[in-house]
Amino acid sequence: MKGTLAAAVVALATLAAPSSLAHHSFAQFDQTREIELKGTVTDWQFVSPHTWLYLLVPGTGKAPDKWSIEGLDPVLLRKVGFAKDTFAPGDKVTVYAFPLRNGAKGAALNAAILPDGRLVGKRMEAPK
Repeated sequence: MKGTLAAAVVALATLAAPSSLAHHSFAQFDQTREIELKGTVTDWQFVSPHTWLYLLVPGTGKAPDKWSIEGLDPVLLRKVGFAKDTFAPGDKVTVYAFPLRNGAKGAALNAAILPDGRLVGKRMEAPK
């Protein structure tokens, strides 16, 4: 009976692994180029499994563009300087991120320059 239960657990774990990896994939972002967004923070959600930064960025129209910037897990972001209180609504920031491949107003967070001039996160390394 124990052997059957163990085999079932292994089988379920094996089946669940690909979907788990797909869920946490950042393949939808173009990680070959980094964009710079200058805007105003509307919300900062420092939650697992992914953090979210929402920005209003001046665009070509009268109204600013609404950007959704996805970040890694808070545990990983803490290691490069981000915290729950890094951003507040109304903050004017510069964000460096990998854009969505489909051209939508979304990106993956790399780094940011905060209102006090501090850089948090890591910028993309220049190609050699």
